[in-house]
Amino acid sequence: MKTKNILIYSGLILGGLLLGYLFFGGTSEPQTLEEHISETHTDEEGNVVYTCSMHPQIRESEPGNCPICGMELIPANDLDDNDSESLNPNAVTFSKAALALAEVETTPVRKGVPVVETRLPGKVAVNQNLVSNVTAHFPGRVRELYVDYTGDYVRKGQKLVSIYSSELITAQSELLETARFKEQNPRLYESARRKLLLWEFPEETINQIEQSGEVMEELDFFSPVSGYVSEINISREDHIQEGSMLYRIAKLSEVWIEFEAYESSVNNLKIGDKIDFTVSSIPGYTYTGEVSFIQPFLNDKSRTVEIRITVDNPRNEMKPGMFAEGVISSQSDQEQQLLVPRSAVLWTGERSIVFVDVSTAETPAFEAREVVLGKRAGNEYVIESGLEVGERVVSNGTFKVDAAAQLSDKLSMMNREPGSGANRGAHDHGAMDMNNGDMNESTMDTTEDHSNHEMVKSLEVVVPQYLKLREALSKDDFETAKEHVRVFSTDTFSDIEELRAEFKSISETLISRIEEEGYEGALFKQYCPMYGGGSTWISDKEDIENPFYGSQMHNCGETVEQMN
Repeated sequence: MKTKNILIYSGLILGGLLLGYLFFGGTSEPQTLEEHISETHTDEEGNVVYTCSMHPQIRESEPGNCPICGMELIPANDLDDNDSESLNPNAVTFSKAALALAEVETTPVRKGVPVVETRLPGKVAVNQNLVSNVTAHFPGRVRELYVDYTGDYVRKGQKLVSIYSSELITAQSELLETARFKEQNPRLYESARRKLLLWEFPEETINQIEQSGEVMEELDFFSPVSGYVSEINISREDHIQEGSMLYRIAKLSEVWIEFEAYESSVNNLKIGDKIDFTVSSIPGYTYTGEVSFIQPFLNDKSRTVEIRITVDNPRNEMKPGMFAEGVISSQSDQEQQLLVPRSAVLWTGERSIVFVDVSTAETPAFEAREVVLGKRAGNEYVIESGLEVGERVVSNGTFKVDAAAQLSDKLSMMNREPGSGANRGAHDHGAMDMNNGDMNESTMDTTEDHSNHEMVKSLEVVVPQYLKLREALSKDDFETAKEHVRVFSTDTFSDIEELRAEFKSISETLISRIEEEGYEGALFKQYCPMYGGGSTWISDKEDIENPFYGSQMHNCGETVEQMN
C-alpha cells in the first residue's frame, strides 16, 4: 500500500511540474504582465477586451455595439491585427471575419488588348427579301376566299381566291378563237396563251379551258410562292382593280434580327462583325450572325441606329416580334494596355477610385487610389495611369470597402481629405448588416450631414426612391423633390438648382453601385453634356426627361446604355 501511495504522489508532482513548464517555461525571459495581456487580449483585471471587426481600434471592456458603425462587438482574440501599424496610414483594415462578411474579392491588374463589348437590344423581323405581294393583274369581283385568315401556311400553286372578271372572259374567248386557227396563225394563238400565263394562271387551267371549249365565268387564282400569309386585303364580293394587293405572303426560313445601337456605340461597329445573340422566348440557346447592314441615318427620337443580321430559321423557332439581345465583341486596336474589372472602379465623373490590396501576412487591408480611366472595354476598364501590372484591386465588395474607408475617415470615393474629420463622428449609422446592406431604421432620423448615408441600403429600396426624385426634378417640382431627396440627404436646400447639384453626386454614387451589384429591372444610363461639364443619371424610361434642366431643356441628352 505504501509503495502504491508513493507512486500516486510522484505522478501528481511530475504532472504539476509539467504544467508549470507549459505555463511559465520555454522562454529565456520571464513574461511581463503587458505581454500576457497582449497575447490573451484581456485587460489588467483579466477581463476579455471586445472590439469591432470593421474598426479594430475600438477597445471595450464589455459586449455591445461599435460606436462608429453599430456592428456587434466581438472578443479581441478573434482578430489578428498585430502588424497593422506597419500599414500605410491611408489603408483601411479589416479583420478576417469582417472580410468574409463583406464578401470582398480581389483581381490582379493585367495587361492585354482591350475588347470592346457592345450590348444591343433587338427584335426578330420578317426578311423583306422573302416577302411576296399577290396582286391583281385585272379588275374584277371576289367571289370566294379559299384562304381567309392571316398566319395560314400556303404552298406554291395552292388556290387562294375565286374571281369573276369581264376581262378574264374576253381573254378566254380570244384563246378559244385563236385555238381554232392555231395551225394557220400560231403566233396569235401563242399570244393569247401567254396573256393568261402572265396573269399567273397555271398551264393546267389554260389547257382545261382550251380542251373544254367553254368560257369559265369564274377563275381560281393560285399562290405564286410558298409561305405564311401575313396580310389579307380583300373580302368576299369586294371589287378589285388592276394592281390591287390581295395577299402578302412571307417565307420564314430566313429572318432578320434588327438591333438598335446607341449613338455612342456606332463607331465600334462595322459590316461583317460577328454578333452572338439570344432570343428571350428560346432560353438556353445562343445564336451567331454577321452584320449585313448598318442604317446610315440616326433615329432622332431614340438616338439609335439600326443594325441588321440575317439568320437561318429552318424550324420556324424565331418568330417575328420576339425580343432578342445581341453582344458584339471587337478589338479597336492591337496595343496591350492595363485592364481592371469594371466592378473595381468607383467613378464620380471627376475622379475614379480603385481599392488596392495592401494586406500584410496577418491583416487584410486596402488602400484607395485615384486612377486615370481610359475607354471601357466590355466588363473591363483601360487604366491610363495609377496602377501597375500584378497589383490586386478589389473587384467584389468595392462599395462596402469604400463605406468602411469613409467611416474610418480614410481616402475614399466621397472623401478627398482623409484625416480632416469631415466624414467621421457625425455618422451614426446604427446596426449595419453587411450581408444585405440594410440599416437599422431607428437610426435614420438621427443621421447628420452625409449626402449619401442611405446609399448603404439595398438597391431595391434606394432605386425606386431615386427614380421618383429624378421625375420630380424633370418636372421642376421642387417641393416633391425635397420630399424624395430626404432618403439620400438631410441637408436643407434653398432652391431647386442647389438640389440638382446634390442629385448629380447621388447619381454618380448610385451608378457605381448598380454597375457593381446589378439590379433586377429595366434601367437606362443617360447623359447630358451641358450640365456641370457632363452629367449622368439613371432612368426607367428610354426617352429623355432631363432632371438637370427640367422644362427648360426637357429632352436634352442621350441614352448611353441599358444598364442591365
